[in-house]
Amino acid sequence: MACSKYTLTNTGSSIVNFSYQRCDDAMWEYQVELNPNQNKNIWLLNTTYSSAFPNSIVLVNLGPFPPIGPTPTPTATATNTPTPTATPTNTPTNTATNTQTPTNTATNTQTPTNTPTNTQTGTPTGTPTGTPAETPTNTPTNTPSVTATNTPTNTPSVTATNTPSVTATQTSTPTPTHSKVAFTVYSGTTNDSACGQYNSSITVYGDNSSFDLCQNFSNVSSGPATIDMTGFIQNNARVAQLNSTGNVVGSVTLCATLTPTPTVTPTNTQTPTHTPTTTPTRSYYQYSLGTGGTSSDACIDYGSAPNTIYGTVAGGPGPNIGEFLYYNSSLTTPVANGYYSNGTAVFNVTGGVGQVTSVNPSGCP
Repeated sequence: MACSKYTLTNTGSSIVNFSYQRCDDAMWEYQVELNPNQNKNIWLLNTTYSSAFPNSIVLVNLGPFPPIGPTPTPTATATNTPTPTATPTNTPTNTATNTQTPTNTATNTQTPTNTPTNTQTGTPTGTPTGTPAETPTNTPTNTPSVTATNTPTNTPSVTATNTPSVTATQTSTPTPTHSKVAFTVYSGTTNDSACGQYNSSITVYGDNSSFDLCQNFSNVSSGPATIDMTGFIQNNARVAQLNSTGNVVGSVTLCATLTPTPTVTPTNTQTPTHTPTTTPTRSYYQYSLGTGGTSSDACIDYGSAPNTIYGTVAGGPGPNIGEFLYYNSSLTTPVANGYYSNGTAVFNVTGGVGQVTSVNPSGCP
């Protein structure tokens, strides 16, 4: 697919987010945050940009990427070709002067280049008196050898050189760096050992700013994992199972100790305390999600008739595991149990209070 470069500006007073498919490696970037008055350049595959905040984001298309380079070079070759035609006219003057007596005329040959007429007048006068036999022998031998060699050699060498050098240079430019996001985690061979934090914490690097939505983790900040990543990792009571290359197996879930968190309801009581600080920024996140009784139904529904769903702001844009989803922006009507999808990840809501209890970051085919 073709690529374009875009500039995005958040003209609103609150954080917004958008999603797109990167140009360099076709990876999806979901729910990328854009702060108020922030500008951001992105390189994307055409038609892959989407946002739930079109009124707050000013989108400027800077045209196709990489840009089409100028190719005005061929005009230079046309001006070079007439030059070689001037040289063949000089070659006959040398042959004419050699016709005279071989010894004396060699020194005169350098000077008469400016006046070709003089050299030819001297030939008929001097030759008949001295040596008539030598004149016919020298003339035919020198003429063809000099003329034939010089004329064809000069013409092709000038024309072929200049054309290809300008066009090929600009291809390697579009390599925007995509560094991974660092997470401090506890690892273990089982779900319980990772949640129990029996081992010291380590740092791993994911391919998304949200731990729940990462599809791959690595032990190094760039490139694939250099060790066997098989096992479980836990970050803020969210646990993911990895295979040997660091890919997430199945869904990211909550640690067992955090499952009975309908006690999260008291956070609604604490909201009035934080209201003076939080309200100017935002009080909820808005998502466009497909819904269904199975993960497959939710993925299909996202492509045909997605629903507007609202979420809490505690963990940043997501949805994130452990957070709650609602049908209204005042966050008073929790969504029904079932599966919800943004077209790539699948979120499972259980417990009857709208809480996301597991996330499969690559649940849609």
